[in-house]
Amino acid sequence: MLHEPKLKHRTSILKSTWFMWFWLIIFPPVGIFLVWKRGRLTKMKRTIATVIATAYFVFPIIIVMATTLPLYNNHEEFIEAFNKEVKNLDLSYSLENIKKEEETITSKLDKDITLIENIDEKGAVHELVMVGQGEGMDIILSMGLLIGMTNPNLNQSQVGTVLKELRLFDESYQYQNNETTVEKNTIRYNLKYDQSVGVIFSISKVN
Repeated sequence: MLHEPKLKHRTSILKSTWFMWFWLIIFPPVGIFLVWKRGRLTKMKRTIATVIATAYFVFPIIIVMATTLPLYNNHEEFIEAFNKEVKNLDLSYSLENIKKEEETITSKLDKDITLIENIDEKGAVHELVMVGQGEGMDIILSMGLLIGMTNPNLNQSQVGTVLKELRLFDESYQYQNNETTVEKNTIRYNLKYDQSVGVIFSISKVN
């Protein structure tokens, strides 16, 4: 009498242990789901695996979110962008009296307008600050220049829109008591007025 060969029971790949650990490493949310779905580990081991996998998945995201990207990698890159925008707008502006300190680089756009580059220890430019006390048109042109160079994909009409959103043309807006902020394509523009120093226009990256 012939006996039928015994068929080996094959474990589904979805239920295999290596498949669970594979997803815990590659994409923890799926791995965590499989850990609790299968239920082969003790509750304590499942909890520990969940905590470790969650930290492994979330920590890099927190690091990236907490890291502020610079506007420019160095002063030279800033100068290149500035000169390019000046040429595009056919302006006669140039940066004079450049003075570098530990955390800032200061230059004069003209006698009444100062540009300040806030830099980190590696020389990357994280913030631009324009301080102006000159005539209104000089300040508007300078702000438009800075918006265009930090947001090169904007055309002149869109640059004008950013200036409008900053309430620059709103005669009823009281800058002495308020400040405005506009975000455009990961760049944050902030405008306020200080009686002692004048118009303060700052530019930085949005985290």
